[in-house]
Amino acid sequence: MNGHTAGLRVWGALPECYSGRQVASSTIDARGRIVALLVDPDVTCAQRVPLTAPYDATAVVIDGNDRYEVEIHGLDLRFPKIDTLGDGFVLAGARCQMPSGPVARTLEELEAEIPHNARVIGPDGGTTSTFHAGDGIEHLMTDASGEIWIGYFDEASICALLPPSGHPRRAGDPRHRPKPHRATMSTPGLIRWTSHGEPAWYATLDGSGPGSWVDCYALNVGLKYTWAYPYTAFPLVEIDKIGVRCVRRTPVRYAHGVMVAGGTLAFVASAGGPAKTGGHYTITLAHTDGGPIEVSGDSPLLLPDGSRPRAWAQRKVCRDGRMWMQFDDPSVWYVIEI
Repeated sequence: MNGHTAGLRVWGALPECYSGRQVASSTIDARGRIVALLVDPDVTCAQRVPLTAPYDATAVVIDGNDRYEVEIHGLDLRFPKIDTLGDGFVLAGARCQMPSGPVARTLEELEAEIPHNARVIGPDGGTTSTFHAGDGIEHLMTDASGEIWIGYFDEASICALLPPSGHPRRAGDPRHRPKPHRATMSTPGLIRWTSHGEPAWYATLDGSGPGSWVDCYALNVGLKYTWAYPYTAFPLVEIDKIGVRCVRRTPVRYAHGVMVAGGTLAFVASAGGPAKTGGHYTITLAHTDGGPIEVSGDSPLLLPDGSRPRAWAQRKVCRDGRMWMQFDDPSVWYVIEI
């Protein structure tokens, strides 16, 4: 990237042999591999219509000229998200039906009502565990250590599994150990899960954060740190395995993606103000020496042929100093890096 143009290049594509399948979900994993969930053309899991029956899918991982497939059967996830997890995968349905009607009388009744809309899939395609990931998922990404990061949009809610508080544990006697409890949480923002689907960190419960997590507008899961860019104030929130490390004001609002490489940053946002043209993005370069973020310059985002994209990106993935984008062709991924 130079000071005048920001050029995308083709990162990779699904082989032609998959052209007859529908790409229900796709991403770039922590190793830079293309991951896709393929279903038959008549499956409606990625459409705004009711899902009539469970469906079968093929998870495909593309690593240069190498690829492997895993068959997965009996899925019931609507608007599925996918990423690799160890030798297998994690899947989540972005939308799910939250409990409604009479209030559950017991914890057992409540657990039975809560939809388990996330699955950990083994390398043989079998489900090893399921968990409730909440409704309104925008991002599903795993990191190099196998933890799962789920970012939510502003309509999200979750029956959160919260740790006990105010109850001292009595070591050696499990009968007296307080159990976690469920609580409905709206606009959860961002949650980090273990590889077994257990909540390890909630953004909204971290007092070091920005306070407002209405929408995790952009997410960057890097090798060492994770960066979130939440609505409404759009700060850049730096997070490690313990929690929030730093919150900085940013010079850009409503960015679709954020790249971070040391002290160099880039924000990818729609160009043109209110009269936005589809596919017209601006890259704003910035830097920080540990203090405030300062703008270095901006430039238009261009395809490899020098033209602007003709439509907004359908999928976006940010990891450290790279951002991958997928436009109207769901088989091709582009990348830009700083």
